[in-house]
Amino acid sequence: MCRPIAAVLAIATAVTLLAGCGSSSGPTGPSGPPIVTLVNGATTPSGTIGATVVIQGSNFGSSQAFAAGHVVFSTTAGGRDTATIGSANDWTDLLIVTTVPAGVPVGVDTMFVETSGGKSAAVIFSVVSKVAFSPSTVSWTSTTGLPVGLSGHAVAAATLPGAPPASLVYVVGGADSTNTPRDSVLYATVSSTGAVGAWTRTTALSAPIAFAAALVATPTNSPVTGNSYLYVLGGDSTACGKPVATVYVGTLSATGAVTGWTTTTALPAPLHSLGAVIFNGNVYVAGGSGSGNVPVTTVYRAQIMSSGALGAWQALASLPFARSYFGFGVNGTFLYALGGDSGTVTPNDSSLKGSVVNDIVYAQIDVHTGNLTAAGWIANTNKVKKSVAKHTVVVASGNILITAGLYNGATTGATEETYTTLNADGSTGSVNGATGSNTISTAGGGNVFNHAAVGYLDATGAFHVLVVGGDDVNTPTKKHKGVFYY
Repeated sequence: MCRPIAAVLAIATAVTLLAGCGSSSGPTGPSGPPIVTLVNGATTPSGTIGATVVIQGSNFGSSQAFAAGHVVFSTTAGGRDTATIGSANDWTDLLIVTTVPAGVPVGVDTMFVETSGGKSAAVIFSVVSKVAFSPSTVSWTSTTGLPVGLSGHAVAAATLPGAPPASLVYVVGGADSTNTPRDSVLYATVSSTGAVGAWTRTTALSAPIAFAAALVATPTNSPVTGNSYLYVLGGDSTACGKPVATVYVGTLSATGAVTGWTTTTALPAPLHSLGAVIFNGNVYVAGGSGSGNVPVTTVYRAQIMSSGALGAWQALASLPFARSYFGFGVNGTFLYALGGDSGTVTPNDSSLKGSVVNDIVYAQIDVHTGNLTAAGWIANTNKVKKSVAKHTVVVASGNILITAGLYNGATTGATEETYTTLNADGSTGSVNGATGSNTISTAGGGNVFNHAAVGYLDATGAFHVLVVGGDDVNTPTKKHKGVFYY
């Protein structure tokens, strides 16, 4: 950024993030130069060509026309590309929504807002290549296994700033083969081929936990300054159905180690087996199981602060019906929930219940407010091939990969991998089976459920999917150490 951090934080405190209100006294132009505080809710924003860009700040003018305004991407070579403003509602005095223009080269560029009142300070914006993710053909390869078999563990991946940047994967908590939750936190560095290196133990959690969610906030996806942070949200303290509301925050060193844990704003209610994602500097959580393993419909968001702490949780439009043990992800401005169980089920139950569902629902985030749009959650026409729970979902580059879990045929891995493409309106295409011949089972991983999966970039920028551990459908309580990627 081209401004002192203290100045940015002072402005950000004065401006309510994600507010989109213009002046109530009619259209006006800016009274001076525009001020940009955040782009995409991040300290060092990035995006691909065509990606949505959300600019927060002040003095933009109440409309683009009255401001005579433009959003400009500029390169060090002197190139200048003006971004398109899609509709009148996408330009207000406090917020602008646009997309990365097609002419901007991949690399480190700058972005600024110019109006009749002047030009804002330039913001560093990295234009990155779109990752290639073709889940229709999958071939799994074994990589470094866990030190102990786990199920119900949380995983997260991140690329931490540095020269060169470090690509890392984290494994948090989980239950071992005695069904006892663990407090361990492991991390491994991703190689240039996508394989992960040796698992290193880092600072443990203050209490054992399983069936939690994990996320990493970095300067590229959040307004954090100085450090990146590992979040562990909710979970089960017994692995049998005693949920907690605790949210842990681990501060990460430049090498990826957790240097210490604190707690931040707790979830509104104790939950395990919930879904969680980061979008535009906010954490979104959905569903999960509450007390007595009863699934819930609730959806919340909390703003990520520059210190890594979370703001107050705000309730959003609820899921159409209660669900737990489901797949959750974000693509563009849309949230997705796939499959899951709508019944009261214990985390380590390996039987397929009649309450398992095969629906796909999605909802769009209103970038002006951070809440969901008035349409709320929409039932997708296409459904998962089979009702499934305790599976995993990885969303990337306009595709979704669904892996394993409990479903009819899970004991033979008959439909281990399914996938679908995502449409611009948020809907999905038909769900099909992957055609790869190498399943996790044949690669030595068994037919798993309550495993974990995450998408990540290797050291060259190529995209991969990692599947970690899990219980065994054929021999329940036999927790696996196996880790596989493609």
